[in-house]
Amino acid sequence: MRRMLMGAGAAALAFGIGAGTAHAATPAWRITQATKHEGINDLTVASTGSSWAVGEQDVNGKSRPLIQHLSGTTWKDVKLPASWSMSLKVIDASSSKNVWAFGEDGSIVRWNGKKWTLSKFTGGFHPTDAEAISASDVWAVNGGTTARHWNGKKWASVKLPAQVGSIHAVSAKNIWAAGAIGATKGAVIHWTGKSWKVAKTVTLPKPSADATTTFMDVTVSGKSVWAVGSQSWECGVDGDDTCYKPLALRLTGTKAKTFVATKGVGYTKVAADGSGGAWILQGGWDPTFVHVTGDKLTSAAAPRPTNYDVNLTTLENRPGTKTVWSGGGSYPEGDPDDPTGYGLYLSAG
Repeated sequence: MRRMLMGAGAAALAFGIGAGTAHAATPAWRITQATKHEGINDLTVASTGSSWAVGEQDVNGKSRPLIQHLSGTTWKDVKLPASWSMSLKVIDASSSKNVWAFGEDGSIVRWNGKKWTLSKFTGGFHPTDAEAISASDVWAVNGGTTARHWNGKKWASVKLPAQVGSIHAVSAKNIWAAGAIGATKGAVIHWTGKSWKVAKTVTLPKPSADATTTFMDVTVSGKSVWAVGSQSWECGVDGDDTCYKPLALRLTGTKAKTFVATKGVGYTKVAADGSGGAWILQGGWDPTFVHVTGDKLTSAAAPRPTNYDVNLTTLENRPGTKTVWSGGGSYPEGDPDDPTGYGLYLSAG
């Protein structure tokens, strides 16, 4: 855990991005807030507009969970029990009275509008993504072939037809998830309210015997389902590098369109742009924002404070609007372990 010390550059970040925004290649995206905390791991915006984020913070030299709530235009800390020490990685909400967060140790944190409660998954289940549809309908996935489903009383295990690490719900009977089948077949699956079925798979020609293909994130924009990820394989003189073919899939009814890039790192996150297209996050460290309109892809480097690198971990659309949020952390250039790293929010639209 990095200690949150107030260096000169960090102080400028903490009080209004006074350090400037070098490398801001696109006017669509802007840095909106820096925090005194280490970083933001995930954020969610409910259909009601209620917005929440999770991350980590240092309190007197000890790691503690961080939850923030968007109040007006400012992300503010939410008071949590002092005894909690888990690292929160995933959050989702259907309203301000139904918020669920999940820790890398299997912890389950729930807000019902009045109080926070803590429980834990059994069997070593550690969620990578979740969807809270209502107080009695919550899904969690962990990159494997079994999901967990909350029915209001208990968590049940549900078998999946693919290894799934991301999930997106339109309604209780219209849920999409993405990942892979085996090592070489990217897969999108669909829940209709009764069972999970494979909706579409993508297999790419293998540049190397060890090449793998997987989708990392999924969302719905207008009438289309979007899934993003990459094909990756070992490369370089000694095989100590990783090469990528960024991969995106648009599924509209029975029609599918695959976008395969020939350079850059893999696509990691996707969100609706509010106009029927999609925003894609390419990479994490000093990443690129890719905007898809129709069949056209345009990209630009994510804005970052002067003399700072950024590591973005999340991308989320506010339903019914063109507003899209991203979050992560900012660190002095070339030194991701520098103790003056700070959390960061960006937005577009």
